[in-house]
Amino acid sequence: MHPYRCPFMVEHITLDHVALASHHVWDQIHRYGFQLGARWMGGPDDYTLGEEHDFYFAQMEFDGGTKLEFLEPLAGQESDFIRRFLDRNGPGPHHMTFKVPDLDDAIAAVEADGYQVVGVSKENEGWQEAFLHPKSSHGIVIQLACQGGDDGDGWETPGALPPSLRRKRPVMEKVVHLVADLEAATKLLSGPLAMTLASTGTNELGDFAHLTDGPWLLELVAPMADSDAAHWMGTRTGRLLHLQMRVADPGNVPGSTPVGDGTYELRPGDNQGTRLLLVPSS
Repeated sequence: MHPYRCPFMVEHITLDHVALASHHVWDQIHRYGFQLGARWMGGPDDYTLGEEHDFYFAQMEFDGGTKLEFLEPLAGQESDFIRRFLDRNGPGPHHMTFKVPDLDDAIAAVEADGYQVVGVSKENEGWQEAFLHPKSSHGIVIQLACQGGDDGDGWETPGALPPSLRRKRPVMEKVVHLVADLEAATKLLSGPLAMTLASTGTNELGDFAHLTDGPWLLELVAPMADSDAAHWMGTRTGRLLHLQMRVADPGNVPGSTPVGDGTYELRPGDNQGTRLLLVPSS
């Protein structure tokens, strides 16, 4: 048996979730669960995490199976990476996690394409991981994770949260990520990270590539010069622009503002650093 092969593994590389960092996870859960209707998946039982976890985390699921993870630093040393991120950037998108069937193979594949791998951890048979630094991976941390355990999610059936304002879960239509080098970013995502390149073209933001994986649609965009999107990215190699969701009556989401055609926006300053575009569901 491969020395670092997980005992219960995914069959192929798959995009599992997008993670958002903030100072207060439960503000995020209130937004995405109570106000938008995402389903609570689970997290540690409380904040008294002791030696097992030094940061708080939880996940919520959208219709179709896309997931968001929420991260909050606690007192332990293992929270340093979240604290540093928040000190440098403020709250907002932190990483994308790809689950892999074999961590060594995944590391070899991305390194063969010239990407820097950091933070390799193989000590825990149930959760082995490595990271691509955001300067290397087009503006967002990419986590490669090999997860053991026979349930695949890391939690037993979670208890229900209080009822949501929504009868139906929202749909995560797409994740829009700005990049300085569209060709290289597309090659990474459709090569060693195994997403499917579905289409390319030009839209109102700039040249784009659409990549898919199961329920996920990731739109990579090289923004037009001097556009608002280009100013948002600044001198970075990339930056997540927004999450686009389909939800009933988006104008009733607190803090949302109309941007035309029935679409509403939650600006980063009103939503823990992450811009949401809310499209009305049919």
